[in-house]
Amino acid sequence: MKIKTVESFIGRLKLGIPLKMAGSLIETSDNLFIRIESDDGFVGWGEAASAPNMTGETPASMLGTARHLIPKIVGQDFLDVESFLNQLDKGIIGNNAAKSAIEMAFMDALARQKKVPLHELLGKKQRSHIPALWMIAGQGGIKDAEQALEKYQEGWRCFKVKAGMESPETDAKRTIEVLNALPKDAQVSADANRGYQLKDALSYLQLVSNHGLAFFEQPINPKNDDQWRSLSSASEIPIGVDESLSNIEKLEHFIADKLVHGGSFKAIKLGGVSRLFQACSSAHQAGFKINLACKVAETNIATSALLQIAAVLPEISWGISLTNLYLQDEYTLNPPLFAAGTATIPTGHGIGVEVNEELLRSTKVDEAKLF
Repeated sequence: MKIKTVESFIGRLKLGIPLKMAGSLIETSDNLFIRIESDDGFVGWGEAASAPNMTGETPASMLGTARHLIPKIVGQDFLDVESFLNQLDKGIIGNNAAKSAIEMAFMDALARQKKVPLHELLGKKQRSHIPALWMIAGQGGIKDAEQALEKYQEGWRCFKVKAGMESPETDAKRTIEVLNALPKDAQVSADANRGYQLKDALSYLQLVSNHGLAFFEQPINPKNDDQWRSLSSASEIPIGVDESLSNIEKLEHFIADKLVHGGSFKAIKLGGVSRLFQACSSAHQAGFKINLACKVAETNIATSALLQIAAVLPEISWGISLTNLYLQDEYTLNPPLFAAGTATIPTGHGIGVEVNEELLRSTKVDEAKLF
């Protein structure tokens, strides 16, 4: 596919449902958007949320990386995604979030050119629907347990309680209240986003033990592997990683040394749709549990791309987090069908949704204020 033009900009998106994470309140998200158009008229869109504490990239650096790479791909003819990614890797080391947005746009355009859903470029379809995770983060002026039960009654079955915001005792009390409020068929996990010290994480684990917590994600920002081993051996609750799972080399290390039981897999960390799929496939073969996730808060562009990956993975036992649900506005004209806590995999060409380009461009941030 020969690339004719590439557009890049940072959009500032408002959350309709602000989220508390490790003590901070998230009300907006600055995301990189990429629009690729081929010489035969096929358009693809890609997206990556800014997460400096996860990828080391700010909105300004993501945009700068995109502007650095665009001249290296415009006018070039790529036979497949691997040749495209090789060109991006030659252009700059790391910067996986920016590369992810660019690769996502390429994959979207390539699948549209081939007149297939993006998942057909990855593997054999395993499912058409998937339950999504609802984040319980003290939002909306309602008690966590009440909110969880309300969502359960709407059809949700997977929940993630945000911890690391207060003391282990307070967070454990909130978590147990959610666990007690929900029927036994609900899957409840917790995520501290590195908000605890090791001793606090161990206290939390002891308090919530035997209450049915499915897994505990990224409780600490460890100084060494021994701290992961301490956590994993201290409780029967499986331990997962998110921010620490920053690239494929880290994944291989976690698997080889058996430090934790699973992790949260995001395109912005692993460098794109195809590399995220490859990482999940390797994790599955090793028995490493998978949570597929968008970063807070990405639109239905990134959500639809993630659903395309979900369509072909053998299993996703730790659920899927679709963060477009927390945004104030909808930026696609035909969003994926979503009902009773379950998302339907889009079946259209490419990522399967059409972007409301006028509305999305209205979110553009003044670039002079980024640098």
